[in-house]
Amino acid sequence: MSKFIIRLAPLLVLLLLASVPQANAQGVSAYFGLGSATDSADSTFINNGATNGRKGDLLFVLPNLTPGGISPCPCLLSPAPAVGVWFNGSQWAVFNEDESTMGTLTAFNILVLPKATKTAFTVVAKGKARSGNHVVISAAAANNNPHALLQVTQNFGPDAVFNPNQVGVRYYKGLRRWVIFNEDGHPMPAGAAFNVLVGSTGSNGGKTALVTTTTSNRAGDSVRISNPETNGNPNNFVLATQDLSPGGKAGKGDTSVLYAGYSGSREALVDWANPAPAVGAAFNLLVFGS
Repeated sequence: MSKFIIRLAPLLVLLLLASVPQANAQGVSAYFGLGSATDSADSTFINNGATNGRKGDLLFVLPNLTPGGISPCPCLLSPAPAVGVWFNGSQWAVFNEDESTMGTLTAFNILVLPKATKTAFTVVAKGKARSGNHVVISAAAANNNPHALLQVTQNFGPDAVFNPNQVGVRYYKGLRRWVIFNEDGHPMPAGAAFNVLVGSTGSNGGKTALVTTTTSNRAGDSVRISNPETNGNPNNFVLATQDLSPGGKAGKGDTSVLYAGYSGSREALVDWANPAPAVGAAFNLLVFGS
């Protein structure tokens, strides 16, 4: 498993890579250094040994406003569209699902899993699994488990389908299944694909959590996270997916694209340039201390 942050700048890209050996369950080996990525049209191509030439990788992505707790000038950033990942035959990229130009001074948290497993896999919206605005996940790790905490990232392959909509997850009690759905209600495109991670198994050190928006943790356009892995730690790494039915109970949706953002001594989920999530909106987290 690898996790890293890419930060796009006009002249230089800073890449931080933390590599966790599969055999070492007790500790983490990490190194930090300069890497590169290429900003091209709607995509940011990742140039890193953890992903280059590795079509079977599963990538999970969250935009990050403040990598390492440091923010580029917010005035240079505009609200991002929904993002996904794709593989061009030699490199993985993060791309804008609406095909708009990828901006500079943008950063992403990226978790890389080296292969599909029982808890990490790709779901494709086809056949009976696709209905209305959603696609049903059928996997033993998540079936009949309303308390599962899922992470989801859109994947352009294998059918090369755009889905320019923010997605979340919800649990259907009648089906005893989780689904991935378009938050804005738009129909799920046939062939749309998604990388799914159930829980933290295989992440080698990630810890799951659930944060629900309340009047006390909502500030401006953000939901502040209180977690021992992130509190007072600007170098934390977090992924998040909106959960419409936390614990199998009805919640609130959130159509905005999420960012991670660190301010003061707390990590937060930010609806950039949009109202903060509604009270009751919940988010599945996967958190690393560094």
